[in-house]
Amino acid sequence: MNNPKLTGSFYTPTLIADFLVDHIAKRINVDYLEILEPSAGDGVFIQSIYDHELLSTKIKNVVAVEREEKELDKVKGITKSPSLGTLHLDFLEYQKDNARKFDLVIGNPPYIKKKLLSAEQIALCEDIHIIYPDLSKKKINNIWSAFLVRCINFLKEDGILAFVLPSELLQVKFAAELRALILKEFEHVEIFTFNELLFKDCKGQDTILLVGERKSEKKGIYYSNIKNIDNLEKKEFKLKRNIKIKESKWTHHHLNSGEIRLLEMLKNKLQTVNYYCISKPGIVTAANNFFIVNSATLKKYSLQRFVKPIIQKGSFVNGSVILTKDDFNELKEQLKPTFLLDLNNRTKLSANEKLNEYLNQGVELKIHERYKTSLRKRWYEIPNISTPPQAFFFKRCNEYPKIIKNDADVLATDSAYKIQMYDDYKIENFIYSFYNSLTLSFAELYGRYYGGGVLELTPNEFKILPVPYIDVNNKDFNSFVVNFKNKSSIKEICKNNDQRILKSIDNSLDDKSINKIFEIREKLYLHRIKTN
Repeated sequence: MNNPKLTGSFYTPTLIADFLVDHIAKRINVDYLEILEPSAGDGVFIQSIYDHELLSTKIKNVVAVEREEKELDKVKGITKSPSLGTLHLDFLEYQKDNARKFDLVIGNPPYIKKKLLSAEQIALCEDIHIIYPDLSKKKINNIWSAFLVRCINFLKEDGILAFVLPSELLQVKFAAELRALILKEFEHVEIFTFNELLFKDCKGQDTILLVGERKSEKKGIYYSNIKNIDNLEKKEFKLKRNIKIKESKWTHHHLNSGEIRLLEMLKNKLQTVNYYCISKPGIVTAANNFFIVNSATLKKYSLQRFVKPIIQKGSFVNGSVILTKDDFNELKEQLKPTFLLDLNNRTKLSANEKLNEYLNQGVELKIHERYKTSLRKRWYEIPNISTPPQAFFFKRCNEYPKIIKNDADVLATDSAYKIQMYDDYKIENFIYSFYNSLTLSFAELYGRYYGGGVLELTPNEFKILPVPYIDVNNKDFNSFVVNFKNKSSIKEICKNNDQRILKSIDNSLDDKSINKIFEIREKLYLHRIKTN
């Protein structure tokens, strides 16, 4: 049986195929249709095309490309019409010699990550990307992007593309070039997002439907969020035109134009994170489970002279905005891994029997053969172990992004970004000011999310978050710390902080607008966690 992760074969539900075919049928103003299905799979789109009352009468020819012979046999059995042509071929090979253009390209491209592609497949994907000058070879992260790019290229001047795609297209940085290409190549774009996973076997990967029309009187980009898949069949949905937030991904489609303008208006009045502080990724150990040990391992191998205190991940510091020395001691008592092995600039290590016993375990685990450790002069010497920062920002989160003041004076792994304030700004003010509905809304918009609701911000995405920085006295900050620790949800903190912080941006901002920003953050958050 084929491994779906290797073949990218996550087959489309019939309902989705039927919907896409029917949705575009009336827009096709061609009497003799030429259609391409670049990854035919079990033939669900081919079946929908030949079953459709209107579209089936316009078919001149259909080209179905499929690399798996057993699946192609299913496609051949759909119709005896001579209009159907099947090719037992990988699309990456097919596209090299194809010179035809099509009225419609429809399908569900395979989803295969770059690390699972062969060198030949990667080379072919790179060749496809450079067809367009604005695309980079370096942006090949998954095979689906090459399918999308080449199929856009195969469309006639008034052609239509209808694809099932991963929601990565909307939100990840590597897809920014693809988003720009779509807007350049299509006058009319429609995007359907879903509140439920369409492919249960492809865990953690949301799916969208993309429809692009090269020529259209109704220009622009339109979105519809489908709460229940049955709404497609019943046609119970609305497509709304939206404007694009500068610097954002396309995750803003849950907001209306008025909400986007409100966010943009306030953002344009603010400085961003990188105005107030320097932020850098934490320590890359290349093997946290080996290089970061707990108290028991520390004692067993007598490593006390060779370690520094470190916080390994955000889940160790949930619910607070300060990590105190008492908090850190509690983690040590709970046997959490809190000690970083630092063997830099050490001599006579070979004389330490216990240490060498531990390092030999690393060799047995082949940690010295890992890519990053193999680049080191000595595999066990971790580079760039700097001094403890004033605070950490953890790049991944669940309910809300976490900034933690580092009163414990410990290091952090690359699960966090180290924060050091510029001289004119205080870390207490920065943390207090960060927790408002506007900044947290932009965190939702700028970051990417995974199935299960995990939000991630890259270093650059964190740096460009707008922050309405205000001064707070010690009494107010201490009260904020207590309230934060005792909160039932981040909504309580936003409710308490929004009036003071958001009014500082524009004193004329009324309660209605402040409440609207609160609702926007909640709306974006609820969409992100919908697959939990």
